[in-house]
Amino acid sequence: MSKMTENQIFPTVIRSLTKGWAGKLLSSLLLLVGLLVFVAQAQATTTPALVTHEATTQIMVSVDGLLPIPLEVVKPRTNEECMKCHKEPHLTSGRLDGSLAELQVKLEPFKKSLHGKKLECIDCHEDAASARHCRSGFHKVNCLACHSKIEGLFPLGARERLKKKKIRIPKRKMVGDSYYQSQHGKDLLAGKENAPNCHHCHTRHYIYGAKSKLSTVNRANLTETCGSCHKERKITTLLEHLTTFRLEAHRKGDLSFDYDRGNCIDCHQGEAVHGLKVNEAPCARCHDTKAKIKGVALAGFGPFHLYPDYENQYSIWCLRNFYGVLVLLLLVGAGCGLLLYILRRSADYYRKEGGE
Repeated sequence: MSKMTENQIFPTVIRSLTKGWAGKLLSSLLLLVGLLVFVAQAQATTTPALVTHEATTQIMVSVDGLLPIPLEVVKPRTNEECMKCHKEPHLTSGRLDGSLAELQVKLEPFKKSLHGKKLECIDCHEDAASARHCRSGFHKVNCLACHSKIEGLFPLGARERLKKKKIRIPKRKMVGDSYYQSQHGKDLLAGKENAPNCHHCHTRHYIYGAKSKLSTVNRANLTETCGSCHKERKITTLLEHLTTFRLEAHRKGDLSFDYDRGNCIDCHQGEAVHGLKVNEAPCARCHDTKAKIKGVALAGFGPFHLYPDYENQYSIWCLRNFYGVLVLLLLVGAGCGLLLYILRRSADYYRKEGGE
């Protein structure tokens, strides 16, 4: 009888072990352990791991060879976390039209603003909570998502967040319907180039009450704010400033109204100011801003804006030239007077020297 090899002995030993009750119990335990391991591996490959806001770790992935980025955001972004990047003065991003968007935000001025006192960055930039927003960008924020009852504007969940924070926007600040009736709003709806949006007057992040001196729509700052777009209406030269004194002279005949030559809003109610009327400005009683009659404009009773030329506003052209000649005569007179004074003092000096 031939001797059994090692490969033939091993199956024989296994069969002998499984014949007894101990062998059957061991086989059952091994089978149960194998099933548990198989089920655990299958569940791990089909069910993604849940990441909660309280988690302290992130799964880092790199799909394009760049720096690894978190697969999930572990908690909502706070203003301080956003400022880690957005505090940089030279932080910019390219727009589709090829221009650069400045992304720097100054934290302290923002905290003092109306929005910064109650809101977080992600209340408006809700898609910026994604870990990939620094690469993919995010939607443009539409202020009317909160300041109107118009539906479907971004950020979509803004009103719900305001309710949770018990923030109520005053009725006078709900300007959506009236804004689109203003000239600014009509230009924006028509898609005109360089049509103004909310941030052109109110800024993007530093919004204060109109009575605050820091506000861009404060009466003292309106000339600069409106002049940033309407450069042709901005009063710059000395002669133009002298010409506008006639506006403040209106107080002599009407003490009921403050004729401020720097307040654009008094005359342009309805065209700007969200399409609303803010006061009883008497300017339109005499100055018809929509008048097409050339004689009215020539006499100076058309639009008050300075068009100091012969064809558009003859009276303004004459007044500006009058001031120009007057200033020139004053300068020449002052120079002649100074020269005569020097000559007289010199003559007196030499007369005394010669007499002695």
